[in-house]
Amino acid sequence: MSDESSFMITHLIDALRDVLPATESDQLDQYALQAAHAGSAKSAEWRRAIACARWSDRIVALPAHRHLQAEAAKSIEAVRIAETTAAFQLGQLVAAESRSGVSPEFAAELDWVYEAVHVAGKVAHEIGWPAVPWRQLLEEMLAVPNS
Repeated sequence: MSDESSFMITHLIDALRDVLPATESDQLDQYALQAAHAGSAKSAEWRRAIACARWSDRIVALPAHRHLQAEAAKSIEAVRIAETTAAFQLGQLVAAESRSGVSPEFAAELDWVYEAVHVAGKVAHEIGWPAVPWRQLLEEMLAVPNS
């Protein structure tokens, strides 16, 4: 993977390819092209991962999806922790910036990405993929500047 490619966005896209129906997954190619040039700065990758956790939290907070809150416990806890330590954490990531794009918290960050896919799959099982705002999540992640 090049230094230009976002590891978090690429993993989200790959995971979505495994669960989306063909009618939806065909749309992932355009996002994959953008992800290839999104960059992999540690601070950007952290912001993208936390976007996944926040997205999961927002989805399960919808009244129709409240029964999924137990499913998204990891994401909800991640958001709570991130919001209480965001300034410190982000400062540490920027200070430790390297070309690898992988922070010391990499495993947790990747969990947030896969948890978002898990939540999306649960919602899709209940109401169908067309009602799952997965494009919104990808667009939010792609909007994170590589800095």
